[in-house]
Amino acid sequence: MNFGQLLTAIQDYKQSILDLETLTTLLNDTFGDWLASQGVSHLMMLGDNTLCLNVRGELKHTTFVDGIKTHSRFLVISLDKVSDNPEAITDALKNYSSDGDGAYVWIVPDGYMAALTPTEQEWEADGGGYFSHESICISNTADRGTCCLLEVLYEDPVLENVSCEFEVPAHRSVHYRLDKLKRKDGEPLIAKDAPVSYKITSRDARIVVQGSRILTSGENSTFASFGTVMAWCPQ
Repeated sequence: MNFGQLLTAIQDYKQSILDLETLTTLLNDTFGDWLASQGVSHLMMLGDNTLCLNVRGELKHTTFVDGIKTHSRFLVISLDKVSDNPEAITDALKNYSSDGDGAYVWIVPDGYMAALTPTEQEWEADGGGYFSHESICISNTADRGTCCLLEVLYEDPVLENVSCEFEVPAHRSVHYRLDKLKRKDGEPLIAKDAPVSYKITSRDARIVVQGSRILTSGENSTFASFGTVMAWCPQ
């Protein structure tokens, strides 16, 4: 798929559809996934020969291309002027920074860290061991770093909800073992044997979040199970 094919489809659709609103809807339904891969969140026909693309990113610098006007978070295209050079649209989109993939808010509804067995407590005291814990993984594909807030929401009303912040650099990922997070007094941030939910909010960029859990059990932690679940995105 490329912008040349998109422009051809627009001309084909226009022969049968006179209503610009219907044309816009059909184009977004047909090409929305591909446009998203190009950093475009929405397409709109402004006139018979005028196309507007909403861009998921900020304009870094302006270039002058005949038939294309770049603005803060969108660009306007004169179809008759770019029909012979559709690659100019791709080049124009390179002038925008990426806001990243995913969303700004993620939730893992099912959280639970089991207390350590006596053997696991020995491992922990010696500074090692692969025992029951949960983790979150955050991927930031944006052109900017972001600050994330992790909120721990307990089921038990007696327990006070807790939170912490961490940075995720641009085009990087971070992985946190939640049992290793500490309060200011050095104690574990998150209580064991307590049902929780996790909410991760990114301040500056879209992110993708995954939660995972390993549970060990049995004598000398003989048995282990591992589960991975994508967080839920309410947006």
